[in-house]
Amino acid sequence: MFGKTMTAPTANIPTIVALSFGAGIFAATHLLRLRDRERLRKACSRTQKHLRKGQRAALGVDLTSYIPIWKGTSRQKVVVLGAGAFGTAMAYAAAQGGNDVVIYMRDKNQCHTINTEHRNPRYLSEFSLLMEGGSSEIRGICALEDLKVELATPGVVIVHALPCQLTPPWFREHKDLIPHDALICVTAKGLYLPTQQLMGHAILDALDRAEQPLAFLSGPSFAEEIMKGNPTTLVVASDDLFQAVRIQRMMSNFKTIRVFTSDDPVGVQLGGALKNPLAVGAGMVAGMGFGTNTLSAVVVRASHELRQLAAAMGGNPRTIDGLAGIGDLMLTCFSSQSRNQRCGQRLMKGETVEDIQKEYTVEGIPTADVAIIYGDMCGLELPIFRCVHALIHKKITPDEAVMSLMGRRSQYETKHSPKNSRKISFS
Repeated sequence: MFGKTMTAPTANIPTIVALSFGAGIFAATHLLRLRDRERLRKACSRTQKHLRKGQRAALGVDLTSYIPIWKGTSRQKVVVLGAGAFGTAMAYAAAQGGNDVVIYMRDKNQCHTINTEHRNPRYLSEFSLLMEGGSSEIRGICALEDLKVELATPGVVIVHALPCQLTPPWFREHKDLIPHDALICVTAKGLYLPTQQLMGHAILDALDRAEQPLAFLSGPSFAEEIMKGNPTTLVVASDDLFQAVRIQRMMSNFKTIRVFTSDDPVGVQLGGALKNPLAVGAGMVAGMGFGTNTLSAVVVRASHELRQLAAAMGGNPRTIDGLAGIGDLMLTCFSSQSRNQRCGQRLMKGETVEDIQKEYTVEGIPTADVAIIYGDMCGLELPIFRCVHALIHKKITPDEAVMSLMGRRSQYETKHSPKNSRKISFS
């Protein structure tokens, strides 16, 4: 009995020692982490003042605390360039957040109606531009002197809603009006054809400035549905992430509009621009009499080509998986509200590009040309882009286009390596 009493504690000694040792290691590790975290905090505080705001993200600093004083709940001056359908919708969305919103246009009668009747007589005229409760009001201006005064407001945000091909010439002509520190939020989804540039590069060249703050707002968003209050999600991208956060706070109302941020302006611009010729292709599918099977196949395979092109041009291919890519592509390919989609249908019925463009602007037509140039520069095959381009210019017939795509060699859609990493085939 005495022997049994002594053996039990003796047998537990190694376990007790192991537990004590483990607890000591855990405590020491925790203390070292606290010490390193404090060192990092002090190092960040010493170096922050030497960094530009866009560089502070690398330190894990809360970027929202560095947005200037006109952030958040304070009224922010927003100047919308262009009183078309989308410019009107952007002004309405910004005004819902309580901001001081002004729309610039050239038409004096349109400006007068906006200021007196609170509606846009030319676009979306059935919607009132008055906010509920009268918290804010959208004003119209049409004189350059008035525009100069509005743009002189500290912290002004310029929402660009002009047609793509008119944008660089307008900025070049009026660059003296644009403050060097004004944030320009680009909403146009297209490329500048004379120089085959992304819109951001074309604007910087027109302003002859390399440091002008730019942000790019994109995503599935029909103007009419924004005005109706349908829940809408967008993405805004900027090289300086805190600028994207400014637009996010300005446009999000947490009821009908939700804005995500991105640090990939190249991917967001390419997704918004190059989905246009693909939407023309979707209209062609409908115009040929094909159904949902064919349309779904075209959309999915076209998104692969779009990802490949975005990656080759310096964007993040994962951006194309989001709102600026797949989101916008689905919107324009599956909806008859899309001008590009309607254009594709009309082309298959025998109408000409010239006749269609007399009625409305179709960004997908000229963008298809630039997409092929980009593909050639990057050495990419892009079979769907090339078929759409050839059909637009009547280089092939619809039957030849179908045979060209369906007759391609058989292959995997995806391949899995032994390490379980996915490799996607884009051809």
